[in-house]
Amino acid sequence: MAFGYEFVTLTEPEKEQRRHLLDLYATVAQWSALGVFALFQFYFLLSWLAGSDAETERPKSPFQQHAKVKGTSWTRKTQQALRRVFWWAGKSVRNGWGTRGEWIVGMAWTSWLLLLSIYRTGNDYLHLTKRLGMVGVSQLPLHYLLAMRSPYSPVQLLTRLSHEQLKVSHQILGRILCLLFGLHACLYLNFFVQAGIFVKRIKDLDVIMGIMSITIFSILSTTALETLRRWNYRVFYTTHIILASLLIYPLFFHVKHIRPYVMEVFVVILLHQIFRNYSLRRYSGTVSLIRGTNLVQIRIPLILLDKEMKWKVGQHVYLSRPTGVSPSFSSYETFVLRNRTNPFTIASLPAKDKQLLLVARTLNGNTKKLAELGRSLSAHIEAGEPSPSIPMVLEGPYGASARLPDFSTFDRILLVAGGVGATFVLPIYRSIVEYEGASRSPSPQVRFVWAVRKLAETQWAFPPLDQDQPELDSAIIDNLVEVCVTRPLGPDLEAEYDGEDIELAEAEQLIPLEDEMEKPRRGMTIRSGRPDMFAIVNEAFGKSTGRVAVLVCGPQGMTEELRGYVGSWVSQGRDVYWHSETFGW
Repeated sequence: MAFGYEFVTLTEPEKEQRRHLLDLYATVAQWSALGVFALFQFYFLLSWLAGSDAETERPKSPFQQHAKVKGTSWTRKTQQALRRVFWWAGKSVRNGWGTRGEWIVGMAWTSWLLLLSIYRTGNDYLHLTKRLGMVGVSQLPLHYLLAMRSPYSPVQLLTRLSHEQLKVSHQILGRILCLLFGLHACLYLNFFVQAGIFVKRIKDLDVIMGIMSITIFSILSTTALETLRRWNYRVFYTTHIILASLLIYPLFFHVKHIRPYVMEVFVVILLHQIFRNYSLRRYSGTVSLIRGTNLVQIRIPLILLDKEMKWKVGQHVYLSRPTGVSPSFSSYETFVLRNRTNPFTIASLPAKDKQLLLVARTLNGNTKKLAELGRSLSAHIEAGEPSPSIPMVLEGPYGASARLPDFSTFDRILLVAGGVGATFVLPIYRSIVEYEGASRSPSPQVRFVWAVRKLAETQWAFPPLDQDQPELDSAIIDNLVEVCVTRPLGPDLEAEYDGEDIELAEAEQLIPLEDEMEKPRRGMTIRSGRPDMFAIVNEAFGKSTGRVAVLVCGPQGMTEELRGYVGSWVSQGRDVYWHSETFGW
Protein backbone atom coordinates (compact mmCIF):
# COMPACT_ATOMS: atom_id res chain seq x y z
CA MET A 1 0.00 0.00 0.00
CA ALA A 2 1.03 3.63 -0.41
CA PHE A 3 2.83 5.69 2.25
CA GLY A 4 3.87 2.58 4.17
CA TYR A 5 0.36 1.49 5.18
CA GLU A 6 -0.82 -2.07 4.72
CA PHE A 7 -3.83 -4.30 5.36
CA VAL A 8 -2.68 -5.98 8.53
CA THR A 9 -4.26 -8.82 10.47
CA LEU A 10 -4.61 -8.07 14.17
CA THR A 11 -5.18 -10.30 17.16
CA GLU A 12 -8.03 -9.56 19.55
CA PRO A 13 -5.76 -7.78 22.07
CA GLU A 14 -4.33 -5.68 19.23
CA LYS A 15 -7.85 -4.79 18.08
CA GLU A 16 -8.71 -3.71 21.62
CA GLN A 17 -5.56 -1.58 21.70
CA ARG A 18 -6.54 0.00 18.38
CA ARG A 19 -10.01 0.73 19.72
CA HIS A 20 -8.46 2.34 22.79
CA LEU A 21 -6.27 4.59 20.62
CA LEU A 22 -9.22 5.50 18.39
CA ASP A 23 -11.28 6.63 21.36
CA LEU A 24 -8.33 8.34 23.03
CA TYR A 25 -7.34 10.56 20.11
CA ALA A 26 -10.92 11.37 19.25
CA THR A 27 -11.32 12.60 22.83
CA VAL A 28 -8.08 14.57 22.61
CA ALA A 29 -9.30 16.15 19.35
CA GLN A 30 -12.59 17.20 20.88
CA TRP A 31 -11.14 18.64 24.08
CA SER A 32 -8.41 20.46 22.17
CA ALA A 33 -10.91 23.25 21.64
CA LEU A 34 -10.47 24.12 25.31
CA GLY A 35 -6.96 25.27 24.45
CA VAL A 36 -8.41 27.80 22.00
CA PHE A 37 -10.89 29.01 24.60
CA ALA A 38 -8.03 29.30 27.11
CA LEU A 39 -6.24 31.69 24.73
CA PHE A 40 -9.32 33.89 24.71
CA GLN A 41 -9.35 33.91 28.52
CA PHE A 42 -5.66 34.81 28.56
CA TYR A 43 -6.35 37.81 26.31
CA PHE A 44 -9.25 38.87 28.51
CA LEU A 45 -6.94 38.60 31.53
CA LEU A 46 -4.39 40.86 29.84
CA SER A 47 -7.13 43.38 29.13
CA TRP A 48 -8.21 43.27 32.76
CA LEU A 49 -4.65 43.64 34.03
CA ALA A 50 -4.10 46.57 31.68
CA GLY A 51 -6.94 48.37 33.41
CA SER A 52 -6.14 47.28 36.96
CA ASP A 53 -4.35 50.57 37.73
CA ALA A 54 -7.02 52.63 36.06
CA GLU A 55 -8.79 55.63 37.38
CA THR A 56 -12.50 54.96 37.17
CA GLU A 57 -14.69 57.90 36.36
CA ARG A 58 -18.42 58.31 36.46
CA PRO A 59 -19.87 56.48 33.45
CA LYS A 60 -20.89 58.84 30.70
CA SER A 61 -22.23 56.34 28.19
CA PRO A 62 -25.04 53.80 27.98
CA PHE A 63 -22.43 51.18 27.11
CA GLN A 64 -20.64 49.11 29.71
CA GLN A 65 -18.13 50.94 31.87
CA HIS A 66 -14.42 50.66 31.21
CA ALA A 67 -11.71 52.40 33.16
CA LYS A 68 -9.28 54.89 31.75
CA VAL A 69 -5.70 53.79 32.01
CA LYS A 70 -2.86 56.06 33.05
CA GLY A 71 0.72 55.11 32.29
CA THR A 72 2.04 51.99 30.57
CA SER A 73 3.07 48.56 31.73
CA TRP A 74 4.09 45.24 30.25
CA THR A 75 0.44 44.25 30.02
CA ARG A 76 -0.37 47.34 27.99
CA LYS A 77 2.59 46.78 25.72
CA THR A 78 1.62 43.15 25.25
CA GLN A 79 -1.92 44.18 24.46
CA GLN A 80 -0.68 46.72 21.90
CA ALA A 81 1.51 44.08 20.27
CA LEU A 82 -1.42 41.69 20.09
CA ARG A 83 -3.54 44.45 18.59
CA ARG A 84 -1.02 44.88 15.77
CA VAL A 85 -0.91 41.15 15.17
CA PHE A 86 -4.70 40.93 15.04
CA TRP A 87 -4.85 43.86 12.65
CA TRP A 88 -2.33 42.20 10.32
CA ALA A 89 -4.23 38.92 10.53
CA GLY A 90 -7.52 40.65 9.69
CA LYS A 91 -6.35 41.75 6.24
CA SER A 92 -8.02 39.94 3.34
CA VAL A 93 -5.85 37.54 1.38
CA ARG A 94 -7.94 38.16 -1.71
CA ASN A 95 -11.48 39.29 -2.36
CA GLY A 96 -13.74 36.42 -1.29
CA TRP A 97 -10.84 34.29 -0.01
CA GLY A 98 -10.99 35.21 3.66
CA THR A 99 -8.40 36.88 5.87
CA ARG A 100 -4.85 35.96 6.77
CA GLY A 101 -5.96 34.98 10.25
CA GLU A 102 -8.66 32.67 8.92
CA TRP A 103 -6.14 30.91 6.71
CA ILE A 104 -3.58 30.61 9.51
CA VAL A 105 -6.10 29.29 12.03
CA GLY A 106 -7.68 26.98 9.45
CA MET A 107 -4.34 25.49 8.37
CA ALA A 108 -3.18 25.13 11.99
CA TRP A 109 -6.37 23.34 13.07
CA THR A 110 -6.28 21.12 9.97
CA SER A 111 -2.67 20.17 10.67
CA TRP A 112 -3.48 19.42 14.31
CA LEU A 113 -6.41 17.17 13.46
CA LEU A 114 -4.43 15.38 10.74
CA LEU A 115 -1.62 14.82 13.24
CA LEU A 116 -4.10 13.29 15.70
CA SER A 117 -5.42 11.14 12.86
CA ILE A 118 -1.99 9.79 11.92
CA TYR A 119 -0.08 9.62 15.21
CA ARG A 120 0.53 6.04 16.48
CA THR A 121 -1.33 4.39 13.60
CA GLY A 122 1.84 2.51 12.61
CA ASN A 123 1.40 0.80 9.25
CA ASP A 124 -2.22 -0.18 9.92
CA TYR A 125 -4.29 1.05 6.96
CA LEU A 126 -7.62 0.48 8.69
CA HIS A 127 -6.41 2.22 11.82
CA LEU A 128 -5.68 5.35 9.79
CA THR A 129 -9.02 5.05 8.00
CA LYS A 130 -10.99 4.68 11.23
CA ARG A 131 -9.00 7.41 13.01
CA LEU A 132 -9.87 9.97 10.31
CA GLY A 133 -13.56 9.24 10.85
CA MET A 134 -13.35 9.31 14.65
CA VAL A 135 -11.37 12.55 14.79
CA GLY A 136 -13.77 14.10 12.27
CA VAL A 137 -16.93 13.14 14.13
CA SER A 138 -15.42 14.38 17.40
CA GLN A 139 -15.54 17.89 15.91
CA LEU A 140 -19.24 17.77 15.03
CA PRO A 141 -20.52 19.04 18.42
CA LEU A 142 -18.20 22.05 18.17
CA HIS A 143 -19.26 22.55 14.55
CA TYR A 144 -22.91 22.74 15.58
CA LEU A 145 -22.12 24.97 18.58
CA LEU A 146 -20.40 27.45 16.26
CA ALA A 147 -23.64 27.68 14.28
CA MET A 148 -25.79 28.35 17.35
CA ARG A 149 -27.43 31.75 16.97
CA SER A 150 -28.42 32.27 20.59
CA PRO A 151 -26.27 34.49 22.85
CA TYR A 152 -26.58 31.70 25.43
CA SER A 153 -24.26 29.56 23.32
CA PRO A 154 -21.31 28.31 25.43
CA VAL A 155 -18.90 29.28 22.65
CA GLN A 156 -20.25 32.82 22.53
CA LEU A 157 -20.02 33.13 26.29
CA LEU A 158 -16.42 31.87 26.36
CA THR A 159 -15.16 33.92 23.41
CA ARG A 160 -17.42 36.99 23.83
CA LEU A 161 -18.04 36.81 20.08
CA SER A 162 -21.41 36.95 18.38
CA HIS A 163 -22.99 34.41 16.08
CA GLU A 164 -22.03 36.54 13.09
CA GLN A 165 -18.39 36.64 14.16
CA LEU A 166 -18.29 32.89 14.84
CA LYS A 167 -19.91 32.04 11.52
CA VAL A 168 -16.54 32.16 9.75
CA SER A 169 -15.13 29.58 12.19
CA HIS A 170 -18.16 27.39 11.51
CA GLN A 171 -17.45 27.58 7.78
CA ILE A 172 -13.75 26.81 8.20
CA LEU A 173 -14.40 23.83 10.44
CA GLY A 174 -16.99 22.58 7.95
CA ARG A 175 -14.34 22.52 5.20
CA ILE A 176 -11.94 20.67 7.50
CA LEU A 177 -14.62 18.07 8.27
CA CYS A 178 -15.24 17.62 4.55
CA LEU A 179 -11.56 16.77 4.17
CA LEU A 180 -11.52 14.30 7.06
CA PHE A 181 -14.80 12.59 6.13
CA GLY A 182 -13.83 12.54 2.46
CA LEU A 183 -10.53 10.81 3.24
CA HIS A 184 -12.31 8.39 5.58
CA ALA A 185 -14.85 7.41 2.92
CA CYS A 186 -12.33 7.13 0.07
CA LEU A 187 -9.92 4.99 2.08
CA TYR A 188 -12.71 2.65 3.14
CA LEU A 189 -14.06 2.27 -0.40
CA ASN A 190 -10.53 1.57 -1.60
CA PHE A 191 -10.22 -1.12 1.08
CA PHE A 192 -13.49 -2.74 -0.02
CA VAL A 193 -12.32 -2.85 -3.63
CA GLN A 194 -8.80 -4.08 -2.85
CA ALA A 195 -10.09 -6.77 -0.49
CA GLY A 196 -12.74 -7.91 -2.99
CA ILE A 197 -15.65 -7.33 -0.61
CA PHE A 198 -17.18 -4.25 -2.17
CA VAL A 199 -20.37 -5.96 -3.41
CA LYS A 200 -20.92 -7.62 -0.04
CA ARG A 201 -20.16 -4.66 2.21
CA ILE A 202 -22.12 -2.12 0.18
CA LYS A 203 -25.29 -3.93 1.28
CA ASP A 204 -24.52 -3.82 5.00
CA LEU A 205 -26.40 -1.34 7.19
CA ASP A 206 -23.32 0.37 8.61
CA VAL A 207 -21.96 1.07 5.13
CA ILE A 208 -25.33 2.27 3.85
CA MET A 209 -25.63 4.65 6.80
CA GLY A 210 -22.07 5.81 6.22
CA ILE A 211 -22.76 6.54 2.55
CA MET A 212 -25.94 8.41 3.49
CA SER A 213 -24.00 10.46 6.04
CA ILE A 214 -21.22 11.46 3.66
CA THR A 215 -23.81 12.24 0.97
CA ILE A 216 -25.77 14.53 3.29
CA PHE A 217 -22.59 16.24 4.45
CA SER A 218 -21.44 16.69 0.84
CA ILE A 219 -24.76 18.34 -0.05
CA LEU A 220 -24.45 20.61 2.97
CA SER A 221 -20.96 21.63 1.91
CA THR A 222 -21.88 22.11 -1.73
CA THR A 223 -24.93 24.28 -1.08
CA ALA A 224 -22.83 26.34 1.34
CA LEU A 225 -20.49 27.46 -1.46
CA GLU A 226 -20.59 31.23 -1.90
CA THR A 227 -21.66 31.00 -5.56
CA LEU A 228 -24.72 28.93 -4.69
CA ARG A 229 -25.53 31.04 -1.64
CA ARG A 230 -25.58 34.15 -3.78
CA TRP A 231 -27.64 32.39 -6.44
CA ASN A 232 -30.36 31.42 -3.97
CA TYR A 233 -29.78 32.06 -0.31
CA ARG A 234 -33.12 30.51 0.64
CA VAL A 235 -32.14 27.17 -0.94
CA PHE A 236 -28.89 27.19 1.00
CA TYR A 237 -30.50 28.16 4.30
CA THR A 238 -33.41 25.71 4.12
CA THR A 239 -31.17 22.87 2.96
CA HIS A 240 -28.74 23.60 5.75
CA ILE A 241 -31.40 23.62 8.46
CA ILE A 242 -33.13 20.44 7.34
CA LEU A 243 -30.11 18.31 6.40
CA ALA A 244 -28.09 19.37 9.44
CA SER A 245 -30.90 18.00 11.62
CA LEU A 246 -31.28 14.81 9.56
CA LEU A 247 -27.55 14.05 9.55
CA ILE A 248 -27.56 12.73 13.11
CA TYR A 249 -29.81 9.76 12.24
CA PRO A 250 -27.60 7.93 9.71
CA LEU A 251 -24.57 8.80 11.82
CA PHE A 252 -26.18 7.21 14.88
CA PHE A 253 -26.72 3.92 13.03
CA HIS A 254 -23.38 4.01 11.22
CA VAL A 255 -21.19 2.62 14.03
CA LYS A 256 -21.82 2.52 17.75
CA HIS A 257 -18.43 4.02 18.69
CA ILE A 258 -19.42 7.50 17.47
CA ARG A 259 -22.81 7.58 19.19
CA PRO A 260 -21.64 9.64 22.21
CA TYR A 261 -20.63 12.43 19.81
CA VAL A 262 -23.88 12.10 17.88
CA MET A 263 -25.85 12.43 21.12
CA GLU A 264 -23.88 15.56 21.95
CA VAL A 265 -24.88 16.99 18.57
CA PHE A 266 -28.51 16.10 19.31
CA VAL A 267 -28.33 17.99 22.62
CA VAL A 268 -26.85 21.04 20.85
CA ILE A 269 -29.64 21.00 18.24
CA LEU A 270 -32.29 20.64 20.94
CA LEU A 271 -30.89 23.51 23.01
CA HIS A 272 -30.61 25.67 19.93
CA GLN A 273 -34.28 25.16 19.12
CA ILE A 274 -35.28 25.91 22.72
CA PHE A 275 -33.24 29.12 22.76
CA ARG A 276 -34.66 30.25 19.42
CA ASN A 277 -38.22 29.54 20.55
CA TYR A 278 -37.54 31.62 23.64
CA SER A 279 -36.37 34.50 21.43
CA LEU A 280 -39.54 34.56 19.29
CA ARG A 281 -41.82 37.50 20.11
CA ARG A 282 -45.08 38.71 18.63
CA TYR A 283 -45.63 42.34 17.73
CA SER A 284 -47.87 44.53 15.62
CA GLY A 285 -46.41 47.07 13.24
CA THR A 286 -46.63 48.82 9.90
CA VAL A 287 -44.85 48.16 6.62
CA SER A 288 -44.29 50.94 4.11
CA LEU A 289 -42.07 51.96 1.21
CA ILE A 290 -39.81 55.00 1.52
CA ARG A 291 -40.87 57.31 -1.27
CA GLY A 292 -38.39 57.75 -4.09
CA THR A 293 -36.25 54.76 -3.10
CA ASN A 294 -36.28 50.99 -3.14
CA LEU A 295 -36.15 50.88 0.65
CA VAL A 296 -38.81 49.31 2.83
CA GLN A 297 -39.31 50.22 6.48
CA ILE A 298 -41.08 48.52 9.37
CA ARG A 299 -42.17 50.46 12.43
CA ILE A 300 -43.17 48.50 15.52
CA PRO A 301 -44.51 50.49 18.50
CA LEU A 302 -43.34 49.22 21.88
CA ILE A 303 -45.84 49.03 24.70
CA LEU A 304 -43.99 46.94 27.29
CA LEU A 305 -40.42 48.16 27.51
CA ASP A 306 -39.15 45.81 30.21
CA LYS A 307 -37.15 43.70 27.75
CA GLU A 308 -36.78 46.22 24.94
CA MET A 309 -35.07 48.72 27.25
CA LYS A 310 -32.28 46.20 27.78
CA TRP A 311 -31.50 45.93 24.09
CA LYS A 312 -28.20 47.38 22.94
CA VAL A 313 -27.89 49.77 20.04
CA GLY A 314 -26.70 48.23 16.80
CA GLN A 315 -28.21 44.84 17.52
CA HIS A 316 -30.39 43.12 14.95
CA VAL A 317 -33.46 40.92 14.86
CA TYR A 318 -34.75 38.34 12.41
CA LEU A 319 -38.12 39.31 11.00
CA SER A 320 -40.34 36.47 9.80
CA ARG A 321 -42.15 37.27 6.59
CA PRO A 322 -45.43 38.90 7.70
CA THR A 323 -48.58 37.62 6.04
CA GLY A 324 -51.12 39.94 7.64
CA VAL A 325 -52.62 37.01 9.54
CA SER A 326 -51.88 36.36 13.20
CA PRO A 327 -49.65 33.25 13.51
CA SER A 328 -50.93 30.25 15.45
CA PHE A 329 -47.43 28.98 16.34
CA SER A 330 -48.14 25.38 15.36
CA SER A 331 -45.08 23.15 14.93
CA TYR A 332 -45.06 23.65 11.17
CA GLU A 333 -45.73 27.38 11.37
CA THR A 334 -43.04 27.85 13.99
CA PHE A 335 -40.55 26.11 11.69
CA VAL A 336 -41.58 28.37 8.80
CA LEU A 337 -41.42 31.49 10.97
CA ARG A 338 -37.92 30.66 12.15
CA ASN A 339 -36.54 29.87 8.72
CA ARG A 340 -38.30 32.31 6.39
CA THR A 341 -36.60 35.29 7.94
CA ASN A 342 -34.25 38.15 7.18
CA PRO A 343 -31.92 40.03 9.54
CA PHE A 344 -32.80 43.67 10.18
CA THR A 345 -30.69 46.03 12.27
CA ILE A 346 -32.64 47.94 14.89
CA ALA A 347 -32.30 51.45 13.50
CA SER A 348 -33.87 53.18 16.50
CA LEU A 349 -33.20 53.53 20.21
CA PRO A 350 -36.00 51.34 21.61
CA ALA A 351 -35.99 52.77 25.12
CA LYS A 352 -36.04 56.38 23.94
CA ASP A 353 -38.04 56.17 20.70
CA LYS A 354 -40.58 53.68 22.10
CA GLN A 355 -40.49 51.83 18.79
CA LEU A 356 -38.44 49.45 16.68
CA LEU A 357 -37.46 50.85 13.29
CA LEU A 358 -36.26 48.34 10.68
CA VAL A 359 -35.05 49.44 7.24
CA ALA A 360 -33.81 47.28 4.36
CA ARG A 361 -33.10 47.60 0.66
CA THR A 362 -35.51 45.64 -1.52
CA LEU A 363 -33.88 42.62 -3.16
CA ASN A 364 -35.28 39.23 -4.09
CA GLY A 365 -36.88 36.96 -1.51
CA ASN A 366 -38.41 38.20 1.72
CA THR A 367 -37.58 41.88 1.20
CA LYS A 368 -39.37 41.80 -2.16
CA LYS A 369 -42.43 40.30 -0.46
CA LEU A 370 -42.23 43.00 2.19
CA ALA A 371 -42.16 45.67 -0.52
CA GLU A 372 -45.20 44.13 -2.19
CA LEU A 373 -46.99 44.08 1.16
CA GLY A 374 -46.02 47.70 1.78
CA ARG A 375 -47.35 48.68 -1.63
CA SER A 376 -50.66 46.95 -0.99
CA LEU A 377 -51.01 48.75 2.34
CA SER A 378 -50.17 52.14 0.80
CA ALA A 379 -53.73 52.37 -0.53
CA HIS A 380 -54.90 53.12 2.99
CA ILE A 381 -52.40 55.97 3.31
CA GLU A 382 -53.39 57.42 -0.06
CA ALA A 383 -57.03 57.35 1.08
CA GLY A 384 -56.10 59.42 4.10
CA GLU A 385 -56.35 56.51 6.50
CA PRO A 386 -53.63 55.48 8.96
CA SER A 387 -51.43 52.63 7.84
CA PRO A 388 -52.94 49.39 9.16
CA SER A 389 -51.03 47.53 11.85
CA ILE A 390 -50.33 43.89 11.04
CA PRO A 391 -49.01 41.03 13.22
CA MET A 392 -45.29 40.30 13.04
CA VAL A 393 -42.86 37.85 14.60
CA LEU A 394 -39.31 38.82 15.58
CA GLU A 395 -36.46 36.64 16.79
CA GLY A 396 -33.68 38.23 18.76
CA PRO A 397 -32.07 40.56 19.43
CA TYR A 398 -28.64 39.36 18.36
CA GLY A 399 -25.35 40.97 17.42
CA ALA A 400 -21.82 41.77 18.50
CA SER A 401 -22.74 45.34 19.39
CA ALA A 402 -23.88 44.12 22.82
CA ARG A 403 -20.17 44.08 23.72
CA LEU A 404 -19.13 47.43 22.32
CA PRO A 405 -16.75 49.39 24.57
CA ASP A 406 -17.45 52.46 26.62
CA PHE A 407 -16.96 55.19 24.04
CA SER A 408 -16.43 57.84 26.71
CA THR A 409 -12.89 56.47 27.12
CA PHE A 410 -11.97 57.52 23.56
CA ASP A 411 -10.71 60.90 22.43
CA ARG A 412 -12.20 60.69 18.94
CA ILE A 413 -14.82 58.48 17.33
CA LEU A 414 -15.17 58.02 13.58
CA LEU A 415 -18.39 56.48 12.30
CA VAL A 416 -18.75 55.57 8.62
CA ALA A 417 -21.80 54.10 6.92
CA GLY A 418 -22.69 53.18 3.37
CA GLY A 419 -26.33 52.99 2.27
CA VAL A 420 -28.50 51.03 4.69
CA GLY A 421 -25.40 50.40 6.79
CA ALA A 422 -26.52 53.52 8.64
CA THR A 423 -29.18 51.41 10.36
CA PHE A 424 -26.30 50.04 12.45
CA VAL A 425 -24.22 53.20 12.79
CA LEU A 426 -26.92 55.83 13.38
CA PRO A 427 -28.25 54.37 16.67
CA ILE A 428 -24.68 54.17 17.99
CA TYR A 429 -24.09 57.77 16.92
CA ARG A 430 -27.29 58.88 18.62
CA SER A 431 -26.51 56.99 21.81
CA ILE A 432 -23.09 58.64 22.02
CA VAL A 433 -24.02 62.18 21.03
CA GLU A 434 -27.37 62.48 22.77
CA TYR A 435 -26.17 60.91 26.01
CA GLU A 436 -22.76 62.58 26.01
CA GLY A 437 -24.27 65.89 24.96
CA ALA A 438 -26.46 65.84 28.03
CA SER A 439 -23.42 65.40 30.27
CA ARG A 440 -21.25 68.23 31.45
CA SER A 441 -18.20 66.01 31.42
CA PRO A 442 -15.80 66.23 28.46
CA SER A 443 -17.10 64.18 25.53
CA PRO A 444 -15.17 62.52 22.72
CA GLN A 445 -15.21 64.25 19.35
CA VAL A 446 -17.54 62.35 17.05
CA ARG A 447 -17.64 62.42 13.25
CA PHE A 448 -20.27 60.51 11.30
CA VAL A 449 -19.93 60.17 7.51
CA TRP A 450 -22.78 58.54 5.61
CA ALA A 451 -22.49 57.75 1.89
CA VAL A 452 -25.79 57.24 0.03
CA ARG A 453 -26.71 56.88 -3.61
CA LYS A 454 -29.68 59.24 -3.27
CA LEU A 455 -30.52 61.81 -0.69
CA ALA A 456 -34.02 60.34 -0.50
CA GLU A 457 -32.51 57.29 1.21
CA THR A 458 -31.97 59.38 4.34
CA GLN A 459 -35.69 60.10 4.85
CA TRP A 460 -36.10 57.45 7.52
CA ALA A 461 -33.32 59.06 9.59
CA PHE A 462 -33.73 62.77 8.83
CA PRO A 463 -37.19 63.89 7.75
CA PRO A 464 -37.66 67.30 6.07
CA LEU A 465 -38.33 70.24 8.34
CA ASP A 466 -41.88 70.60 7.07
CA GLN A 467 -42.84 67.12 8.22
CA ASP A 468 -44.60 66.69 11.53
CA GLN A 469 -41.82 64.91 13.38
CA PRO A 470 -40.52 65.29 16.94
CA GLU A 471 -37.60 67.63 17.37
CA LEU A 472 -34.16 66.08 17.36
CA ASP A 473 -31.92 66.34 20.36
CA SER A 474 -29.92 69.56 20.37
CA ALA A 475 -26.71 67.54 20.53
CA ILE A 476 -27.61 65.93 17.20
CA ILE A 477 -27.97 69.34 15.57
CA ASP A 478 -24.63 70.47 17.03
CA ASN A 479 -22.91 67.34 15.60
CA LEU A 480 -24.15 67.26 12.03
CA VAL A 481 -24.03 64.03 10.07
CA GLU A 482 -22.07 64.42 6.84
CA VAL A 483 -24.18 62.87 4.08
CA CYS A 484 -22.28 62.24 0.85
CA VAL A 485 -24.58 61.73 -2.16
CA THR A 486 -22.69 59.57 -4.65
CA ARG A 487 -25.12 59.37 -7.58
CA PRO A 488 -25.05 61.99 -10.39
CA LEU A 489 -27.55 64.80 -10.53
CA GLY A 490 -30.36 65.15 -13.01
CA PRO A 491 -32.16 62.53 -15.10
CA ASP A 492 -29.23 60.10 -15.01
CA LEU A 493 -30.23 59.34 -11.46
CA GLU A 494 -33.49 57.74 -12.45
CA ALA A 495 -32.04 56.09 -15.54
CA GLU A 496 -29.83 53.87 -13.44
CA TYR A 497 -32.77 51.88 -12.06
CA ASP A 498 -33.79 48.78 -13.96
CA GLY A 499 -37.40 47.89 -14.51
CA GLU A 500 -37.84 45.84 -11.35
CA ASP A 501 -36.21 48.46 -9.14
CA ILE A 502 -38.40 51.17 -10.61
CA GLU A 503 -41.47 49.11 -9.79
CA LEU A 504 -40.33 48.42 -6.26
CA ALA A 505 -39.37 52.03 -5.66
CA GLU A 506 -42.64 53.39 -7.02
CA ALA A 507 -40.90 55.04 -9.99
CA GLU A 508 -43.71 57.47 -10.52
CA GLN A 509 -42.83 59.01 -7.15
CA LEU A 510 -39.08 59.33 -7.70
CA ILE A 511 -37.91 62.75 -6.58
CA PRO A 512 -35.26 64.63 -8.58
CA LEU A 513 -32.12 64.91 -6.50
CA GLU A 514 -31.84 68.66 -7.01
CA ASP A 515 -35.27 69.19 -5.42
CA GLU A 516 -34.38 66.96 -2.51
CA MET A 517 -31.13 68.83 -1.83
CA GLU A 518 -32.99 72.12 -1.69
CA LYS A 519 -35.15 70.87 1.18
CA PRO A 520 -33.54 71.61 4.54
CA ARG A 521 -32.93 68.66 6.83
CA ARG A 522 -32.39 68.57 10.54
CA GLY A 523 -29.13 67.21 11.89
CA MET A 524 -27.30 66.76 8.59
CA THR A 525 -25.05 68.51 6.12
CA ILE A 526 -24.95 67.44 2.47
CA ARG A 527 -21.95 66.92 0.19
CA SER A 528 -21.78 65.65 -3.39
CA GLY A 529 -19.58 62.75 -4.47
CA ARG A 530 -17.88 59.88 -2.71
CA PRO A 531 -16.33 60.59 0.69
CA ASP A 532 -12.56 61.05 0.72
CA MET A 533 -11.65 58.23 3.11
CA PHE A 534 -7.96 59.15 3.15
CA ALA A 535 -8.66 62.70 4.30
CA ILE A 536 -11.35 61.58 6.75
CA VAL A 537 -9.04 59.09 8.48
CA ASN A 538 -6.10 61.49 8.59
CA GLU A 539 -8.33 64.16 10.10
CA ALA A 540 -9.51 61.75 12.81
CA PHE A 541 -6.02 60.65 13.79
CA GLY A 542 -4.05 63.80 12.99
CA LYS A 543 -5.93 66.02 15.43
CA SER A 544 -5.57 63.68 18.38
CA THR A 545 -2.87 61.53 19.94
CA GLY A 546 -5.28 59.62 22.17
CA ARG A 547 -7.52 56.61 21.62
CA VAL A 548 -9.60 56.50 18.45
CA ALA A 549 -12.61 54.30 17.75
CA VAL A 550 -13.59 53.54 14.15
CA LEU A 551 -16.88 51.81 13.35
CA VAL A 552 -18.06 51.08 9.83
CA CYS A 553 -20.99 49.32 8.20
CA GLY A 554 -21.41 49.30 4.44
CA PRO A 555 -20.21 47.76 1.17
CA GLN A 556 -17.12 45.59 1.35
CA GLY A 557 -15.12 47.85 -0.97
CA MET A 558 -15.71 50.90 1.21
CA THR A 559 -14.88 48.92 4.36
CA GLU A 560 -11.62 47.59 2.90
CA GLU A 561 -10.60 51.07 1.73
CA LEU A 562 -11.25 52.54 5.17
CA ARG A 563 -9.43 49.68 6.87
CA GLY A 564 -6.38 50.23 4.69
CA TYR A 565 -6.08 53.88 5.72
CA VAL A 566 -6.68 53.12 9.40
CA GLY A 567 -4.06 50.37 9.22
CA SER A 568 -1.30 52.87 8.50
CA TRP A 569 -2.02 54.50 11.87
CA VAL A 570 -2.21 51.14 13.66
CA SER A 571 1.27 50.33 12.34
CA GLN A 572 2.48 53.56 13.98
CA GLY A 573 1.37 52.25 17.36
CA ARG A 574 -1.87 54.20 17.73
CA ASP A 575 -4.48 52.81 20.10
CA VAL A 576 -7.37 52.01 17.76
CA TYR A 577 -10.65 50.23 18.35
CA TRP A 578 -12.04 48.87 15.06
CA HIS A 579 -15.45 47.36 14.45
CA SER A 580 -16.75 46.37 11.03
CA GLU A 581 -20.37 45.24 10.88
CA THR A 582 -21.31 43.09 7.90
CA PHE A 583 -24.09 40.71 6.97
CA GLY A 584 -22.30 38.19 4.78
CA TRP A 585 -23.63 35.31 2.80
